[in-house]
Amino acid sequence: MAARFIDLLPLELYIASRYVSANMKQSLIIMLAVGIGVSLIVFIPSINLSFFKYFLDKTVENSAHITLTRELDTMPRNEEALIKRLQIEGRHQKLLFSDQTNTRRRNITAYKRLVSELGKFPGVTAVSPSVRDQAIVVKGSQSRTASLRGIIPDQENLLTHLEDDVIEGNLEAMGPNDVFLGSALADELNAGPGDRVQLITPYGNQSYKIAGLIETGVYQQDLTTLYQPLESAQKLLDLNNEVTHIGLKVQDIYNAKNMAKDLGALYNLKARSWMEDNKIFLDQIANFRIIIGVINFLIVFAAATSITSILIMVVASKSKEIGILKAMGASPGSIMRLFIAQGICLSLFGIAAGFLGANGLITLYNLSPMAKGSTILGIERPPTVMSSEYAILALIYALISSLLASLFPAWRASRLDPVEAINQ
Repeated sequence: MAARFIDLLPLELYIASRYVSANMKQSLIIMLAVGIGVSLIVFIPSINLSFFKYFLDKTVENSAHITLTRELDTMPRNEEALIKRLQIEGRHQKLLFSDQTNTRRRNITAYKRLVSELGKFPGVTAVSPSVRDQAIVVKGSQSRTASLRGIIPDQENLLTHLEDDVIEGNLEAMGPNDVFLGSALADELNAGPGDRVQLITPYGNQSYKIAGLIETGVYQQDLTTLYQPLESAQKLLDLNNEVTHIGLKVQDIYNAKNMAKDLGALYNLKARSWMEDNKIFLDQIANFRIIIGVINFLIVFAAATSITSILIMVVASKSKEIGILKAMGASPGSIMRLFIAQGICLSLFGIAAGFLGANGLITLYNLSPMAKGSTILGIERPPTVMSSEYAILALIYALISSLLASLFPAWRASRLDPVEAINQ
């Protein structure tokens, strides 16, 4: 049975397998070098990419891909009118030049028609208008500054999946006198569902009941954000039937920047994409990938060097056998394939061991104290998972480096003179 199996194998592969089993120490060194390299290539990026992916999921899925606002209205002062007023008031005219402009808050009017039009724009999947402003939240002797967001719950849920972050209460049932607090903000105020808080803004103040709590997993957002119905926020902030923001969700998130530019020009609004809002973080990811690329090159180079060195030693120790094979009619190409097959065979065992090692390292890391707690961004650290992207890259790198590392020893073996090799 074994003889039949051997007959089915190409001669080079069969001899390569015999060389592997006959030189176990050397073979184990090659497999260890490849295995360590693959483990590091997979493990190191997986730690950070798991967090990056979690952060981007939080950013992309739980916020608008494009946000439309109207810029502040900046107007030059009427110089003649101001000069006359200054003369009447007895002040020197030079005061005119210390404040040449006047600004006022501008909001988006007729937003319902605009929301309807934006919903039909190619590539837009969800639209949600909102009101945003600062407010002071007061409960008893406790007070905190917070970002007030007036929303339409069903539309906001399509945009940011806010309902998934509700830990107490029913967002859809939020009434005109209700608010939802971020969980960290509620803790700071020592407040919970059923309690009442006072919201104070430059335009008025009013008492509301806490109808529920929201926990996004981003501590800073949970500490500084509260939600209430859009109409209630409009009334509190004296906005009539206006909104300050319109959020959009798009199909192609990586085309959001171009779409934002087109929409801003089309509707004469200020449009920002999630990529612009998170530019610093995205730049850090790009820099991290460059660093990891350099590290991977060094790891692959080290593994390839060990493969080349050991195969050169194998060629030197097996020169008589190579000479006999050539004397029996083996071609230089056949000898080259023999040693290339040996290198690839050993690298495949090393790759398998490397994946097992990377999985073990990730498991140990997740169990260690380093994997617990929150990051400096206030985001809970997610469990590290193996990066499929870098697992594939490790496989490709290992196979290519093993092939290249085997070429020189294989070429050297193919160039041996059979007579000289046998007489050594």
